[in-house]
Amino acid sequence: MRVPSKPEAPPLGAVVVGGGPAGAGLLLAARGAGLLDALLDLPIRIIERGDAVGAGELGGYAIRSDSHAESFFRAVEAAGQPPLSLALETPTGREMLRRRGGPVALSTAAAFLAGAFEELRGALAASGRDPFLTGLDAVSARRAARGGWRVHCRAVGGGGEIELDAASLVLATGAQERPERLLREVVAGGPLLPRFAGKVVLSSALMSPAGAAAAAERLAGRASPKVAIVGGSHSAVACARLLLDASPGLHFGEGGVTVLHRRPLRLTYASEAAALAEGYAAFGPEDVCARTGRVFPLAGFRSDARELLRRVWGLGGCGPEPRLRLHRLGRGPDAEAERILAEADLVVAALGYQPRALPLFDDDGESIALHAETAAGAPLVDSRSRVLAADGAPVEGVFGIGLAAGYPLRGTHGEPSFEGQANGLSLWHGETGAAIVRDLLAARLDDAPARMPDLAAAEHA
Repeated sequence: MRVPSKPEAPPLGAVVVGGGPAGAGLLLAARGAGLLDALLDLPIRIIERGDAVGAGELGGYAIRSDSHAESFFRAVEAAGQPPLSLALETPTGREMLRRRGGPVALSTAAAFLAGAFEELRGALAASGRDPFLTGLDAVSARRAARGGWRVHCRAVGGGGEIELDAASLVLATGAQERPERLLREVVAGGPLLPRFAGKVVLSSALMSPAGAAAAAERLAGRASPKVAIVGGSHSAVACARLLLDASPGLHFGEGGVTVLHRRPLRLTYASEAAALAEGYAAFGPEDVCARTGRVFPLAGFRSDARELLRRVWGLGGCGPEPRLRLHRLGRGPDAEAERILAEADLVVAALGYQPRALPLFDDDGESIALHAETAAGAPLVDSRSRVLAADGAPVEGVFGIGLAAGYPLRGTHGEPSFEGQANGLSLWHGETGAAIVRDLLAARLDDAPARMPDLAAAEHA
């Protein structure tokens, strides 16, 4: 764990929990906005439980990105101080550049981000300003009586506990699929569990290298395997593509893979003319971004998932793809959906991700319930990236960023008709991240008492 060896002053301006693409990405957002020196001078600390920063959990997925490769390196490639160029000159960096304008394997993107942040961290460390605390796990945060937050942390693998005081707190703690959701969300007459126990897998597990291999092994002995995928997200269609196109040992017959979805599936296009030229007309004026002219830039499928659906629908001369079937779920009884699920050899649950957040407590030690905990799909943050309490009011001094944070893009980015969640590094490393940085700079507690513990001593306590 790289930690300072003695108490520091001035007091911390902010603690960021999570050193993945979103949390560490605040540094890139600040760099692009010319605010990196001011952010480091707060000072700021970014807590990461692993030994490396920047990649998060991206490397654990055996699929390609749903966004273009440049979304991962645009902020690194941009001019700024300190200069960043070495990461783009590595074999991984050159591969990212070759993929410009198209998808890239998430494992490649993860390796690139890890290298880019290693370069940035090295440049900051050379000037004595490395903000990262690695090998440290944030356990909870409590509101301080005089304002700000006290973050309780534990060294990973043992070695003591410490507390960090800061004016502001940023949660970049990622998201996860929650298995308990399978016990309560009704799909075609009832929850997936315990009804289909023994053959249900979460989409996040299937998309991992080990999960994909396990699914292929499970289905390999069947002459005509059947898979039902429940959900209409990118994860759902990405799972279908992984099974159909990236599992050569499996031989699906017609309708061998079925995606059961509630909302209509949409495709993104560069313009209305491009969509119509391919025979895609399932959109209206409210589905077009006023700024860019793009059709369904938020709700539409991109990358490999988009190409798979184009094959299914025979758009632009693509297809056919008889192995994939799409079934729209209704609100009431659905005998056909029940049959599909019952006959499936494997059921993939792609019901969506929910933010992990961090246990928060008020200054009396009472738990602060969050809005994201009130219902599946409820946002963690508002339009200023402020974390919301259960009553919908912002929790003072706490911000959120990253996967499933639920930043409301409707009316700000993309099509007016958009509903649901959208995420993207271009926002985390760009204007959304920069807006959080500006709020952190404005919220500094200049008169707060210094409290920076001897972390090296805590590590060996």
